[in-house]
Amino acid sequence: MNENEKQNENIREEPPQPPDKNFTLLSEVTPRPTSWLWPGRIPLGELTLLDGNPASSKSSVTVDLAARVSTGRPMPNCTVGVEGGVLFLAAEDSVSKTLCPRLAAAGANMKRIAVMTKIVRLPDDLDDVRRAVVQIAARLIIIDPLSAYLSRSMTNDQGVRQGLAQVHQLVDESNAAAMMIRHLTKGRHRHALYAGGGSIGVIALARSGLLIAQDPDEPNRRVLAQIKNNLGPLATGFRFEPMDDGHGNVRIEWLGECGYTANDLLQADGKTQTSAIADAERFLVQKLGDGPMPQQQLLSQATQEGIARRTLERAKENLGVVSKRRGHGPGGAWYWELLYHDKDDGEAGAA
Repeated sequence: MNENEKQNENIREEPPQPPDKNFTLLSEVTPRPTSWLWPGRIPLGELTLLDGNPASSKSSVTVDLAARVSTGRPMPNCTVGVEGGVLFLAAEDSVSKTLCPRLAAAGANMKRIAVMTKIVRLPDDLDDVRRAVVQIAARLIIIDPLSAYLSRSMTNDQGVRQGLAQVHQLVDESNAAAMMIRHLTKGRHRHALYAGGGSIGVIALARSGLLIAQDPDEPNRRVLAQIKNNLGPLATGFRFEPMDDGHGNVRIEWLGECGYTANDLLQADGKTQTSAIADAERFLVQKLGDGPMPQQQLLSQATQEGIARRTLERAKENLGVVSKRRGHGPGGAWYWELLYHDKDDGEAGAA
């Protein structure tokens, strides 16, 4: 018997040690499948981050979701809803003038929704939040905005990670979903992961990251897109429009899925609808001025230029660009062709 075999034999013969509360053997853990408040977008027992600029309807979306949870209604894409209590940590909106009227307009069950009246700091006052979660059987906790409730600065990476780790422990124990609202930083960003304010630890600890931004094609509409998803594939973007309920309160009208990604939305942010389409038109004139081009190659280059597919389609229609298939079967491909282009003045149009 070699030395390793002797050590293994000694380990097997040693009497069992008293349990240590500082660790858990994985053999004693019962695996749990991921459960969802909104399948693919908001997991239960985990942290979800919602990013967006001021006036992008972040709070209105959380109110809509809170109303659905309080009544057990389906989620916006008609998936089965989760019924339970909702706890708001709301630092920016007036409870009586804003939050209550919007929840009423969304059809919420007010008896299942509570607002923390004590000014809490996380994680210092987490026990107070825990008691409220237990008392109302909360399935959704909304922290709006996150920066108003953290005990340490949002830029303190170590403090943020330690604080949010304890918040995660709370939602894991209660199997509730926590939605943390965050503002975007100023300036242009090439990737949505780095667009939110504060430490990168915030988005790192969240299992799902969402972004709300203006619809590049319809200025009055918004798109909810997913930045990251550690529990599955990225969910498709979802278009919605903030509406007046007739009494001066905002309600959300969900309009269905769309093809925009979070990065598409950030790259279009700051541009008007007209300028975004004008950029796409210039791109098409440049690429197709010397002749037809394969559709897939064109779409790929447009994405690299930060031009969304929907915007490119609008520019295609404006310029009279046509699609033609070349070849048959697996070897065939679609090409885009600009029928008329005057190189002297840089203008293009349909023949």
